[in-house]
Amino acid sequence: MYSFFSRIRYSECDAEGKLSLIGLLNYFQDCSTQQSEDLGIGVEVLHRRGALWVVNSWQIDILRWPALGEKVEAVTIPYDIKGFFGKRNFCMKDENGEYLAKADSFWTYISDKTGSPLRIPPDILNGYVMEAKLDMDYQGRKIDYPKDGAGAVKGKAVPVTEFLLDANHHVNNGKYVEIATGFVREADDIDRLRVEYRKQAFLGETMYPETYDLGSRQVVKLSDSNDIPYTIVEFTKL
Repeated sequence: MYSFFSRIRYSECDAEGKLSLIGLLNYFQDCSTQQSEDLGIGVEVLHRRGALWVVNSWQIDILRWPALGEKVEAVTIPYDIKGFFGKRNFCMKDENGEYLAKADSFWTYISDKTGSPLRIPPDILNGYVMEAKLDMDYQGRKIDYPKDGAGAVKGKAVPVTEFLLDANHHVNNGKYVEIATGFVREADDIDRLRVEYRKQAFLGETMYPETYDLGSRQVVKLSDSNDIPYTIVEFTKL
């Protein structure tokens, strides 16, 4: 387990003064990144090896949204790593140790030149200590939506600009979610977020959004010009 303590800042809050959905996702991404950096197997080390981690899926279950100024602990728990893949839980707790959110994620170790999976080297396999996975309602990686496009509402195309990129020179994981929130109602008032990443988007490409209103679920598909999804994002009010 790895964790860091923080306090909810104004810049992380939504219009209601609560931690935003994107703010919560950023806490979790930052937590895993900081663990890797502290272990000496972080972004720059992997870059020199021509490798990087990409996330394949997220599930984040929100139990309570923390408010401005609230003290919190962000936690990451690697629980399975082998072959090309790694799995991590995350959670956020309040200052009394009560859960605010729980999350699950699935990652692939790939070549930064070809995008092909690479076998995880021994120092990384041995670097992360595996622990028991969190008790939560695991939904799986695949998100269901009408594959025939029935009921889809098309949104304005989103060009990939430098603003959306991260240090790996593709669209940051959280930016897909941030873009998707612009096409749904009350994105910061949900109980569960799921994200299925299909392929990376790079500078100069364009994402074409389609939104599906499926009752308690809203699904946003961000696709290329050939209708091949980059990312599928599901917002659920339980």
